Amino acid sequence: MSINELEDGITKAIKDTTIEVFSAMLMIEITHDESFVKDEKNVSTDLISSLHFFGEKYMGKIAVFSSGKVACDIANAMLGTEESVVNDDVKDGMGELVNMIAGGSKIKLMTSLGNLHLLTPWVIAGRNLTIASSSDGDDGGLSIDSQAQFSWVMTKFAFDDNEFLVGLQANPVPKDPTSVDIDVLGLIEENKKLKEKVKSLTTKPRKKCKEKVKV
Repeated sequence: MSINELEDGITKAIKDTTIEVFSAMLMIEITHDESFVKDEKNVSTDLISSLHFFGEKYMGKIAVFSSGKVACDIANAMLGTEESVVNDDVKDGMGELVNMIAGGSKIKLMTSLGNLHLLTPWVIAGRNLTIASSSDGDDGGLSIDSQAQFSWVMTKFAFDDNEFLVGLQANPVPKDPTSVDIDVLGLIEENKKLKEKVKSLTTKPRKKCKEKVKV
C-alpha cells in the first residue's frame, strides 16, 4: 500500500495515542488539528525526537517535531522542571515522549502495518533542522541525512498557544530477505551516526526557546 492508502489508519493511531499520553503522563489536554502527507524534504523545525521501527511488512520512523519553546514546555510538564533553554533534561523528556507515543501506537498500528519492533529514541536540536540533506546545502540550518527520501503522515496538535507535529514514515520492507537484513543493519548504523551528531552538538552554544515550529 502507498503512504496515502495508509494515512487514515496511521492518523487515528497517532492521534489517539498522543492524546492519551499527554492526558495521562503530562496532565495536559491537547487538541487534534489537521493531518496530511508531507515530503520530508520540506520538513523544517528546531527539535526532532525520533525512533526507527521495523517489521515484516514495513520499516520507518516515528517522530515529534517542535520548536525549542514547545519542547521546553512539554519537558517541564513531564519532569516538573522550569527550563527555558533546550538542554539535556529537555532532550531526555522529548526522547521519552516519542518513546511513549511509539510504544502506545504500536498495537494500534498492527492492523495497517503489522507487528513492529522499536529501536532506541534519539533527539537532536538546532536551528531550521531538516530531515533530508538539502540539494544546495546553503540554507544555514542543520541537515540530517536519511536513508532515502520518503513522505511522512503528519498530525498537528496544540495546547495553550503551542503547536507541534507527530509524524510517521512507513516504507515497505523489500521482499528479498537479504535486502531486509541489510536495511535493518542500515537503520541501526544510521541510529548510531545520529547519536554521534547529537553528541557533537553539545559543545555548541545553547539557543533560547523562542522560535516557532516551521512546517
